Amino acid sequence: MPETKYSLREKKCAKTKIALARAFQERLKSMRFSDISIKEICSAVEISEGTFFNYFPNKLDLARYIQKILLLKIAWEVRQKESKLDALRMVEYVFDRMAAEMGDPFLFYEIISLYTVEKIKFKEGKALDRVEKYFAFPECDGIENVKVVSIESLLLELIIKAQEGGLVSRKIAATNILNNLMAILVGVPLTIKMEDFSNLDKLYRNQLMLLWKAVKIDKE
Repeated sequence: MPETKYSLREKKCAKTKIALARAFQERLKSMRFSDISIKEICSAVEISEGTFFNYFPNKLDLARYIQKILLLKIAWEVRQKESKLDALRMVEYVFDRMAAEMGDPFLFYEIISLYTVEKIKFKEGKALDRVEKYFAFPECDGIENVKVVSIESLLLELIIKAQEGGLVSRKIAATNILNNLMAILVGVPLTIKMEDFSNLDKLYRNQLMLLWKAVKIDKE
């Protein structure tokens, strides 16, 4: 088993960081970021506050860590599908996965608040260790080898592939298409009612279909 490749210290560190991230993420579903105390998170994971600061300088760093774990899972899932779907279908799949991962409205609103107000936009910085990747998703074969990138980088890569494959007009800058995709990703959940979050994947698809009509090669 891959687990045997890691030392006891590596495993303890990874498991603790992941437990902190998941305890924090669970609270974001019902509490504001500012109302969640480090003491409360530590109590849930049964560690001291001093131990917390050994891993994360502050709550914002923990929020960035949650973001990387989310993007890791999506990147792994994309790699599993890339040989079966064309680039535009892959973009739709990314949106499906984001809808599934961010389907709780309170969690979405808090993440967006952090993204915009607290400026936790993805930073390359220190990557997740292989052991952290493994213990975050031990059921995902080979996830230790997956590189964590921002959602913008992932989507831009797919847009360029779509242009190279003749699915999207080359006359439109890939970055302009990316801007539209990000507007859909963030904007759609902000314009719907909480009870409509269960249909977020379908609402995303509707907007993507409109965008594809605007950028398809047959519009040249």
